[in-house]
Amino acid sequence: MARARARRVVLQDIAMYMLEKGKVLSRHDWEKDDNTPIRVGLIFNYFGNWSRMLGILENELPDVWKQINTPKVEPKPKVEPAPKQKVDPLEALSKAAKAEKSED
Repeated sequence: MARARARRVVLQDIAMYMLEKGKVLSRHDWEKDDNTPIRVGLIFNYFGNWSRMLGILENELPDVWKQINTPKVEPKPKVEPAPKQKVDPLEALSKAAKAEKSED
């Protein structure tokens, strides 16, 4: 009985770590990472191999598995409308008017 409880705790630790990373890690990614809560050897002691551990994780914790596998959708940035340019009534008067040709 104690082994089953310990296995469940190890599985929850693995699931939470993968949830933090946002993806299902491969064995090689797990080994490369120095901050993992559990070493690969201990995982193999409890589950036998990596693919079996992933299968048990999928069956035992389906909600967490679903959260790990759903891609995170980043919200689109809000597009602010361009500010309206204020029309200066004196600006039109300050521009030089074209001179009219006089007919003599």
